[in-house]
Amino acid sequence: MIPSPVHGCACLLAAAAFPACLGLAGAEEAPSNQLEDRLYFYSGIDVARDNAYGWGGMAWAPFAPMDKEGLRVRTQTGGGRYEYRTQAVPGGWNIGNKMEGELLVGWQLIRGRHALAIYGGVNVVDNRLDRPDPGNRDQGTQFGAKAVAEWFYRLDERWVLTAALGGSTADGTVTGRATAGWQAFDWLDVGMEVGATTDWLDESARIGLFIATPLAAGRELRVAGGWRWSSDSNDSPYGTLSIFLPF
Repeated sequence: MIPSPVHGCACLLAAAAFPACLGLAGAEEAPSNQLEDRLYFYSGIDVARDNAYGWGGMAWAPFAPMDKEGLRVRTQTGGGRYEYRTQAVPGGWNIGNKMEGELLVGWQLIRGRHALAIYGGVNVVDNRLDRPDPGNRDQGTQFGAKAVAEWFYRLDERWVLTAALGGSTADGTVTGRATAGWQAFDWLDVGMEVGATTDWLDESARIGLFIATPLAAGRELRVAGGWRWSSDSNDSPYGTLSIFLPF
């Protein structure tokens, strides 16, 4: 099945806010702009042999800058197209179109070089199949509860570790993901990523490498690629392009 935003790399893209937040620790809040350092946007696309998915979202710290502990509100939408293996249709392959959205509320904790954000909320998932498949529970519209946890740790001046875990009752999905990044130059980070997803019908895993470069005003562009394994589709390379945009 196609990865959803939290199933893919969006949660770690959102975690890109954490290094920026910790780097801002101790800075005074700008009184002229109550949204400065309190809002960030992110977007991306993930492509493999049998699926493609795009997403976009934003997070808001309503009462304090992102470098402080406190309440967080996040919303995200996404959609894409995927192909999966099934004996219920002629030819053994079916195509689905997926759309989903979520609204999460959480709290960010900061302890030294660690940052942990825990979210809970609601999400809706809509899958439309090209051909009827009675055995596929991932079809039609489902509403459910969603929980996400994201962790960031700055090991030293060059190494950064991240991890994320998410789950949704709307489609029975549980996802885990982790990265290790190294600052090769002031303008380039390189690293490794791993991830795994399971839902009602599919189990998948991936491993790959990424490069990330800082842009103006705290923005970051990330490109990743590697190999993806899937129980209901063909194993294949994957590629991800994502961007992080602080306000």
